[in-house]
Amino acid sequence: MSHYPVDIEKFHNTLMQLKGITEVQSGVENLEPISVELLGSSGFAHLPHAALLRTNGGLENEVLIQFELCTDYSLESMHSLEFLAWFVRDYARGGTRIQLRPFALPPSTPFGRQIGTTLKFHIDLFVNGIGESLEPAFEVIRGLQQSLQTAIKLYEIPLK
Repeated sequence: MSHYPVDIEKFHNTLMQLKGITEVQSGVENLEPISVELLGSSGFAHLPHAALLRTNGGLENEVLIQFELCTDYSLESMHSLEFLAWFVRDYARGGTRIQLRPFALPPSTPFGRQIGTTLKFHIDLFVNGIGESLEPAFEVIRGLQQSLQTAIKLYEIPLK
């Protein structure tokens, strides 16, 4: 049984249908208390630094819902990522505060070289107006999910 809310689980399932996508995880982060100073801490490495630097940290009543995608590094996964890059950019052009960006860990650690093994992709969805409930965010995710399913069908994107 999933530990994600139903709207997030549905979005995960749609992403997992794309060829080469091997895993999707997500989380919600309250951005309001995030300051520029905190961004230098390794505990905040997953956050979209450029976006947060532009606003001098998190905004009032703002959350980040982040979807982390893992791939199998195949050509099919690159095709799926190219489709998602277009989809996310186009969705952002429509006014949703969303972006797709790569994420990786340092090339080397005291335990050895890890380059070529840590590349993931984050879909960052910024939602403001969050009070006591995440319902406004779930509403945005429902629209995102429906639009992604429509685009997959419209452009005949090959699925698993």
